[in-house]
Amino acid sequence: MSEKQNLHFDVSTGLKRVLGRELITDDEVAIFELVKNSFDAGADSVQLYFGDEAIVIADNGSGMSYEDLTGKWLFVAYSSKRSDRPADDFRNIAAERRHYAGSKGIGRFSSDRLGEEVVIQSRPRGETNTVHRLTVDWELFEKDAKEHFEKVPVRYVKQGSFELPAELDEFKSTLKHGTVVTIQRLRLPWSRQRILDLKASLAKLINPFGEEIDGFGIYITAPAEEAEDKRLIDSRTKEGEGVLPKDLVNGQIGNFIFSTLQDKTTFIRVTIDGDELHTVLTDRGEVIYRIAEPNPYQYLSTAGFRCEIYYLNQSAKVTFARRVGLPSVQFGSVFLFRNNFRVYPIGEDGDDWFGFSRRKQQGYARFLGAREVIGRVDVSGSDDDFQEVSSRNQGLIETPAVVQLQKAVMDHCLKRLEKYVVPVSWVDKPDGLTDDLSRLMTDPGRARVTAAVANLVDNEKVQLIEYSKRLIDLINERSSDFETSLVSLRSIAEKTDDKGMLARLDAAERRFDDLKRSEADARRVADQALEAAAAANRRADTAEAEVETEQRRAHFLESFVSVDSATILNLHHQVTIYAVDIAQQIENFLTETAGEVSIPRDTVLKTLEQMAFLNRKVMSVTKFAAKAKFKLDSEKIETDLAAFIYDYIEQIARTTGSARLQIAAENTHPGMKLRFNPIDAAIVIDNLVSNARKAKASRINFILTQENKSGLTIHVSDNGRGLAPGTNGSRIFEMGYTTTMGSGLGLYHVRQALGEMGGSIELDDEIKKGLGLVIKIAAKGRKV
Repeated sequence: MSEKQNLHFDVSTGLKRVLGRELITDDEVAIFELVKNSFDAGADSVQLYFGDEAIVIADNGSGMSYEDLTGKWLFVAYSSKRSDRPADDFRNIAAERRHYAGSKGIGRFSSDRLGEEVVIQSRPRGETNTVHRLTVDWELFEKDAKEHFEKVPVRYVKQGSFELPAELDEFKSTLKHGTVVTIQRLRLPWSRQRILDLKASLAKLINPFGEEIDGFGIYITAPAEEAEDKRLIDSRTKEGEGVLPKDLVNGQIGNFIFSTLQDKTTFIRVTIDGDELHTVLTDRGEVIYRIAEPNPYQYLSTAGFRCEIYYLNQSAKVTFARRVGLPSVQFGSVFLFRNNFRVYPIGEDGDDWFGFSRRKQQGYARFLGAREVIGRVDVSGSDDDFQEVSSRNQGLIETPAVVQLQKAVMDHCLKRLEKYVVPVSWVDKPDGLTDDLSRLMTDPGRARVTAAVANLVDNEKVQLIEYSKRLIDLINERSSDFETSLVSLRSIAEKTDDKGMLARLDAAERRFDDLKRSEADARRVADQALEAAAAANRRADTAEAEVETEQRRAHFLESFVSVDSATILNLHHQVTIYAVDIAQQIENFLTETAGEVSIPRDTVLKTLEQMAFLNRKVMSVTKFAAKAKFKLDSEKIETDLAAFIYDYIEQIARTTGSARLQIAAENTHPGMKLRFNPIDAAIVIDNLVSNARKAKASRINFILTQENKSGLTIHVSDNGRGLAPGTNGSRIFEMGYTTTMGSGLGLYHVRQALGEMGGSIELDDEIKKGLGLVIKIAAKGRKV
């Protein structure tokens, strides 16, 4: 056997190109790497300077000594970051970070991507009069590919202070320690647009959700762009508009504040704490539910997993674009942050690392996709669990922890959000145009929320800690969703062992059964009377035949006609049903409060509200039953809703109203067939007219239009006194809320009636004098 020898690798200067320009393929990523170094050095401020011939990245971090430069920075692929950060570093206190943004030891070569020469100036904590200066000419490594890497000279000198551009003098005056990286002989010029694109990317690099836990600020100074910045500010100011930060080059890179979205859309927050997984879902400022369950992801139990995803309905997208200055799809989707620093390019427009878009293609109308959500996922951990691909723009290397991370985001974040949004918001298209809970505060809306939460907690492993008492509660017995809502509420009450809710449910079921029996009896009596009258009419008809002289196009006759016996009995039929319902409500109330010394106001108000609503139905029937083309012997009709409302305003509201109130209507809607209860439509118009009259208005206008290519929109405005000073505009549709001597039921009844028709109502901020309201009703049927 021949003699054994120990061989060793020989490294040529070509390694520089592999680790530099060929590995870091994007200029933005190159700057990211340099900013990451500042972040990991404990800096709280980073200055980016763009000059004609140089780029400067300066920070006030821990800095480097001569030993650090020679033993670490010049040691290829060595990273001191693989060891823990000093215990007294401020980030361990502020963010409880245990790991670094970078840890491969190759980020130093990112400067080769940007320019031919890099100058490092650094002063560590503890030193006062010395700045260590290192100059690396990357072009020297290009001369001979066979040259040994370590043979290429790197110049080192000591100097007394930092050398910085004059524009950074203020920062220099506070710079006691830190590092300044100057990249010279740039490979490409940095135009205004390139800097703006970089600024947009850096804004998403650290905490774009405004949590302010890192205390890390990034500032851009570009002297050549100051004149254009000033011109933009002056021109926009003259036009009465503000300048969005995204349009200006110079200044601090602001984080995108998502707190404004939290009150305007639906979002979910999922965290993992050891053996437990916690979920909170919030809809437009209201906590819908808070649950806890066993953590099925063992690799994430100590990774500080946190996921926050926002569903962007149309209203939220408009708000986002207005605040941020670009559409949400251009901003990105769900970003991943490892050790509080972004993993690029996860979340970028077109990236589908989490698989949202692939799944969306399988069920467009059932699943949420990347274009409908935006958010952030945080994890912390070592390279063993979460390691970035060396090219720095391909996400994470697949490990068991990464596989569980992707599954957790899909199954417990996106799908959980989806199981609320799809059955609650998507079935009601106009809800996507609102940034408040107005459409969910109706009986159908609350029933949908209740059902969604009930389906979620129908799992023995899920613990329901908290739920919205405003939205998940008993709805009116008159609602068509009442019975199904009871089933959902019972499952929630049993899950939380809410004995008070269970008792209320039992009482509500008894009341509902009594009402159904009474209504059935009333209908039977009324039907018998109606049948007797019909028989009499048939006998009379044998003597004289009726001839229809004209087929009327409108829903209501142009003038009152003689009321025959059949019409009188038809009127009697409906009034009898509602009168019996009122009587049963009174009986139920007396039975429930028998022996009580005092009765809560809410209990009395709810009972009176039920009776007042039924009484309004009686009033509406007596108003137009004799003039209606259709018969009121059924609860609902199917016809053109816009034409019906217009006809009701013209032929009923105007003819039965006060001479002191002028009622005008304009209908430009092409027609929308809908199945609805005509009494509900009458209640809406009658209440709005009544409110205008009480506000001393002399005119009320109804404008019926089609907006957003579907549905019906009604703009209502009057010239009355408007809302009283101090009125909370978001509460005027709540039961009993009033700032006058009124009952506080009128607008509540309007919202409830619209809810049964799939509609909503909100204040119209465009109306400055009087009161303006906007009614929106979704199209559920075909156009006529």
